[in-house]
Amino acid sequence: MAASQQLVAWSDEFSLNTPEIDQQHQQLIDLINHIWTATIDQQHNKLETLRIVYALERYTVTHFTAEEIFMREIGYPKFAAHKQAHDHFVARIRLEKARVAAGERLNLDIVHYLKDWLINHILVADKDYTTEYAKRAAPATLLGKFFKKILG
Repeated sequence: MAASQQLVAWSDEFSLNTPEIDQQHQQLIDLINHIWTATIDQQHNKLETLRIVYALERYTVTHFTAEEIFMREIGYPKFAAHKQAHDHFVARIRLEKARVAAGERLNLDIVHYLKDWLINHILVADKDYTTEYAKRAAPATLLGKFFKKILG
């Protein structure tokens, strides 16, 4: 997608220093940019727009599920609020999917909502759980290396 057609571009500011999560966030940004293109392109047909919204829903659910499993695994103390934010985001996508399936066009409100929510979520909520993990993982990793070295 050409830079001029992008609503948002990946920035190092969004990086959580976790390549797997960063790659997934980049994919979500790409999907939001595809929705942006479908919104501003009057020639975009309903079927193609619906396909893009389905892809965003599917990928979002997959990504959020992975994050939620990880947060449970590390005992993230703000898990319930984080999951609730995920659930609201998915509900908003599903509402838009139903609107498009019913023949309505995408509007700019949904596109800006998706962009603003995702960027804020990455910069605040996701950075929080990865920071929490880093605080816990560094000593555990060092301790694990220590015992592995000692015990063979």
